[in-house]
Amino acid sequence: MTRTTLSTETLTETLTETEPDTNLDAASPGDCAHIVDQRDPANDVATAIIEGREVTALCGYKWIPYREPNGRPVCEACVEAYGRINA
Repeated sequence: MTRTTLSTETLTETLTETEPDTNLDAASPGDCAHIVDQRDPANDVATAIIEGREVTALCGYKWIPYREPNGRPVCEACVEAYGRINA
């Protein structure tokens, strides 16, 4: 009879606290905060969050908002469009 010995190794992982990654790819529309013209009732973000409705950003990107965009870079195309509206 052959006896097999099983050995268990313990892996130790060092965890470090890190800040959230705010250096996201601003070129990707989903990775940045967008500006919405809320003068249009169809773009009321608070209502869209509650109803799960789509809104359109000034840059043309469409999405269903579900949270605050804290820590995300602002969409440069939206900033440019906002500047043209308020000029």
